[in-house]
Amino acid sequence: MADNEGLRDLASDLMLGRVRKNSYTQGGNRKYFFGKPDNTPGNTTQKGYSDCSSAVQAAIQAAAGIDIGSNTNAQIKNRANGVVVDETSGYYPDESKLLPGDCLYFKGNTSHTLDVGHVEMYVGGGQCCGHGSGTGPTVKNLREYCKSRATSKRRYFMAIRWIADQGDGGVPDEDSTLGSRLLKRGSSGTDVRDLQTYLLELGYELPKYGADGYYGAETEEAVKQFQRAHDLDADGDYGPLTHAALMAALDALNGDAPTDEDDGDTQPAVPIVAITGGSVYARKGPDTSYGIITIVHEGETYPHIATARNGWYCIAIDDTTAWVSNKYSVLQENEIQEA
Repeated sequence: MADNEGLRDLASDLMLGRVRKNSYTQGGNRKYFFGKPDNTPGNTTQKGYSDCSSAVQAAIQAAAGIDIGSNTNAQIKNRANGVVVDETSGYYPDESKLLPGDCLYFKGNTSHTLDVGHVEMYVGGGQCCGHGSGTGPTVKNLREYCKSRATSKRRYFMAIRWIADQGDGGVPDEDSTLGSRLLKRGSSGTDVRDLQTYLLELGYELPKYGADGYYGAETEEAVKQFQRAHDLDADGDYGPLTHAALMAALDALNGDAPTDEDDGDTQPAVPIVAITGGSVYARKGPDTSYGIITIVHEGETYPHIATARNGWYCIAIDDTTAWVSNKYSVLQENEIQEA
């Protein structure tokens, strides 16, 4: 057995154990991947919450103790801590390179690193599993799912093995990814140039040399200034703590929240209905005289279909529609989410 095959299989099993048990959310409840309120890894009885990135993050962290990042943008920025096992300019992964537990990243948001917008977990047998909207996670045929996203803006482009074996290929060299090695005075390479570019973007000055790819006294001083501003030891070396703070500062600058992203297409905001009561009946029509279809819960959100004259909201639940009272729900605007 490979070094960490069992841990990867466990992450895949944990993901599959939550299929169709979670409501899609980008709010605070996304931390309850394994069910609210207990959130116990392996729990398959309690209703949970997730979006695409929190789902894979929770499964991998529970299986291997590895925090890959709170959203897809953070995960791609953190890729130096995993192994990129497949990368393509086409639309489909090379499945021969994949193992269960690997994460598949898709384009879809031009404001994020490498235009990342969505993530699924490979679960073997030509299938992937992820949570893009509605009730999930869901299992899909990998090739058919990639085919549905086969455009330059939304395509599959990269697979990362976060639970890697010793000797796995694909580890970046010293001149590739920022965050993959300690940088200090005398270092050089494309990662140094990336660091300098980010410092300039955040307002730290490099007046003499700019982003030249060499870590000299000017860059060291800019790093010290950044470290002081973020309550870090101002030693001028760029290590893991400084890297984490820099990535967070860039997210804040770009307005990124620790949530999933939309599919990257420029589309208007669409209305959703947020449940504000405790447990609320969703009925067949806009009145209490209609029969009950299901029960929805506080904190859940659903696509808005229509509003009745009495104020009741028609919502989409899986493949059907239902009505909820406006006494226990509120209409909000929300960006279109990944289907």
